[in-house]
Amino acid sequence: MALPCQKSCSQYWDGCHKSCKKWKEFQEKQALERQKEKAFLREYRELYTQLERQWYQASYPSRIY
Repeated sequence: MALPCQKSCSQYWDGCHKSCKKWKEFQEKQALERQKEKAFLREYRELYTQLERQWYQASYPSRIY
């Protein structure tokens, strides 16, 4: 897998991503974005589940849960 900075970085050399400050900042930014996305998806999954449960209970009111 090629590193995204490999072609655009003038200071690139093989293995430099292990000590590169810019690469670590990029990785931290990516991790933060993933955390935000997971939180967003978790929130909407919970909302969807709640709405689905309400719809099911409204559609089949005689069932006891």
